[in-house]
Amino acid sequence: MGIYDRDYYREDAPRWGAGHASRGTIFVMAATIGLFFVQALTTRPGRTSELLEWGEFHFGKIAGGEIWRIFTAGLIPSPDLFGVIVSMFLLYWAGRELERNYGTKVFVAFYILAAWVSSSAKLAVGFAGIDTDKTSVGIAGAVFAVMVLFACLNPRRTILVFFFLPMPLALLVGILLGLTVLAMLSDQTKIHAVGVIAGAAFGFCFFKFAPAILHWTSTRRSAKRQRSPVRLYQSPPDDSEDDTRLQEPEANRPAAQVLPRPSRIVDEQLEAKLDQVLSKVAQFGRDSLSADEHEILRQASEIYKRKRT
Repeated sequence: MGIYDRDYYREDAPRWGAGHASRGTIFVMAATIGLFFVQALTTRPGRTSELLEWGEFHFGKIAGGEIWRIFTAGLIPSPDLFGVIVSMFLLYWAGRELERNYGTKVFVAFYILAAWVSSSAKLAVGFAGIDTDKTSVGIAGAVFAVMVLFACLNPRRTILVFFFLPMPLALLVGILLGLTVLAMLSDQTKIHAVGVIAGAAFGFCFFKFAPAILHWTSTRRSAKRQRSPVRLYQSPPDDSEDDTRLQEPEANRPAAQVLPRPSRIVDEQLEAKLDQVLSKVAQFGRDSLSADEHEILRQASEIYKRKRT
């Protein structure tokens, strides 16, 4: 396979090897909308939804052993229809591009981890003795993690607010985060605001540290894929070179020798180095390459060009 046949080297290919660029986003949205309708179907007159009673965050119940609430509270949407609609719009708007950048598995894992971090922050507040009798549920922490990460990747992108007011994306996300936190603090329930702030902080930390982690894991996978050098049996000599060899007793004939094929070994070593270099290009761009890595690209390009001709 030539260097330009690789998906993550083409200019029109998604960065970091992402494929099916909206599958994870659609999955998260469908699951959230499904849980919202489950709430509606399990709500009885004058009572809270059975789904919320089972999965919402409550420090006292978690301390009593209902640990699953840490993992469910940040993934179950609130009963507010308008809030769910806005969250789905923001998730669809920002999630698709993040999924193209990071890939489906990484994006879905990021969203779920953001929800868990949000609930863990609420748990820490409960251990501090704050709002221990309050309940909380909603995907605001995970959604703001997505928005903050999206803004960190595109800080200078201009958005037309209300279709006529230009505003930098980073400023818009900051305003939305501030308004949300103020609104949550106004109802005298601090754990809501803490969950949103924790989700936003997780999005920023992911932006700062994820590239190095993903590059390390990609390098490990590339190292595992390296094949051992192929060893071939040396072909028997041509009959025209030495006809007398066929007349020798079988016991005196030299055994077939197993010899490495130098060109094959060189190709495989270059292939392994090329995988690592292209993985780095996909994550950090060509400007991040060293002189030796540029030389590897040049050598590989020349070899593949000769193979094509």
